[in-house]
Amino acid sequence: MKVLLASSSSGSHGGGELYLLYLGRALVERGHDVTLWASSHPRMDELASDFATIGPVVRSPYANTYDRRGRSLTSYFDATTASRIAAEWRQIAPDVIHVNKQNLEDGLDLLQAAEASGCAHLATVHLTQSARYLRAQLAAPRDWVARRALKAYGGLLVAVLEKRRTDLAEFIGASSRTRVIPNGVPLLDLSRRESARNRREEFGVTPDQLLFVAVGRLVPQKRPLTFLETAQRVLRVMPQARFLWVGDGPLAGEWDDWLAAHELGAFVRRLDWQKDVASLLLAADVFLHVAEYEGLPLAILEAMSAALPCAISENLLAEMPFLGAHTAVAVNDGVEWLRPLHTPEARAALGSAARRLAEEEFSFGTMAARYEALYEESVRMRA
Repeated sequence: MKVLLASSSSGSHGGGELYLLYLGRALVERGHDVTLWASSHPRMDELASDFATIGPVVRSPYANTYDRRGRSLTSYFDATTASRIAAEWRQIAPDVIHVNKQNLEDGLDLLQAAEASGCAHLATVHLTQSARYLRAQLAAPRDWVARRALKAYGGLLVAVLEKRRTDLAEFIGASSRTRVIPNGVPLLDLSRRESARNRREEFGVTPDQLLFVAVGRLVPQKRPLTFLETAQRVLRVMPQARFLWVGDGPLAGEWDDWLAAHELGAFVRRLDWQKDVASLLLAADVFLHVAEYEGLPLAILEAMSAALPCAISENLLAEMPFLGAHTAVAVNDGVEWLRPLHTPEARAALGSAARRLAEEEFSFGTMAARYEALYEESVRMRA
């Protein structure tokens, strides 16, 4: 099957974009031909370069929703762009178009292009929380136009968690076209752990210290300052702990100012985006994720693949029922959540259970097989 993966092009480092790499690789391994379509904006250069080792990459002068002055209102009513993109996609002549959307309101013009292309199509929506839920400006009109576009779209809509699928069905007032396919990640080679732990020296972390690592953009959604406050509380009762955040973003200045004001620079470090995140996960002892909201973050799945115990904010853990007390701990404003992490044996037990879950449910091969079935369903729907 010839599959066109169409990115809404919000950036190369977001989990929703990186998932295209994982899905593309897995689909190729299953014998499919895969092409990536993405904006020619420079922020997509890294993803496009990485994807070129998987299959053809087509770049287009496409403006992501958040690059437009009117955002979703502008993109929804831009019939010219939708028509142009539909023509580009017809030239590629895929069997199925898979539109990758970060949230409800982005890429509405891509949905219209998919409909106009004459090809079979579906769309994945990673974040299904409404603009109202997210307390966004002009939430009412933004939700109105997103709901209108999604209801008019005739293809399958795929969420990455059952809770996200429920949100999506409630938002558009129908569930017959919604599906759930969890994200998948490569299974890391655990035999690399011993050599990876040598990297701890780069950050001044000794073998006997407990290294907490986080991976994510420095944006409000990921709550990096909450990460710092959590680190501060942990250090009061666990002075041997050390903390590492991997990722950059607009809150970098606030991060640096907070560290300087609280004089915790010797205990907490930050790295800009790294290509080899796997070795950092294998070098760590605990994965700490305190985001306000998510779809199904690849960072958590990659940590599970690395057999790391996962400490996750209570609000997120409640939306991920597959993560029970045997694989993860719920982070709150206290320090009692640290109890299951105090001994190497307890951490190893949590990490081993997380790895087994990743192997059984969240490998990128499993994700690709599930999408393959939906591609076939989409082709039948179009026939």
